[in-house]
Amino acid sequence: MGNAEAYTALVRRHLPAIEVYARRMLTDNTMAEDVAQDVMVAMWERAASFNPEKARLTTWLHRIAHNRCIDIIRKDRPTTDADELEFVDESAGESKLGDDVSVDIALKLLPESQRTALVLTYYQSLPNKEVSAIMGISTRAVESLLCRARAGLRQQIEAQQCP
Repeated sequence: MGNAEAYTALVRRHLPAIEVYARRMLTDNTMAEDVAQDVMVAMWERAASFNPEKARLTTWLHRIAHNRCIDIIRKDRPTTDADELEFVDESAGESKLGDDVSVDIALKLLPESQRTALVLTYYQSLPNKEVSAIMGISTRAVESLLCRARAGLRQQIEAQQCP
């Protein structure tokens, strides 16, 4: 019974952050919820393979979510036409209006590696060291991706604001 209670506590603690990450990466509420649920199931099924000396639990869970999101992005190759994008709001799960739409459009148009680094760093508030562990790249590569992502985001937002 203790394992089930501990698992429930971990799900309550980590599910919201994993779902927010998946929403930012996929811009689709339903897929994000599915990814988050899959991650929680993986946590239960693969608990024995988790090594706390190798990574924090949140890093391990984000790595699983990252892999699932990248698989979906690569498989589906969703449209990058700004008129067809779905935008999500973490709090209400509904479409956003205003400046956030510009950010969501720009975020969706970034290459997947830049989007991942940006979302993990700024939306998930993870340090670069953890982002590098999740993405399987060096900290220096994360910093480079963030630099390019910020420039790309700025460029996309400026392009949207010009008629």
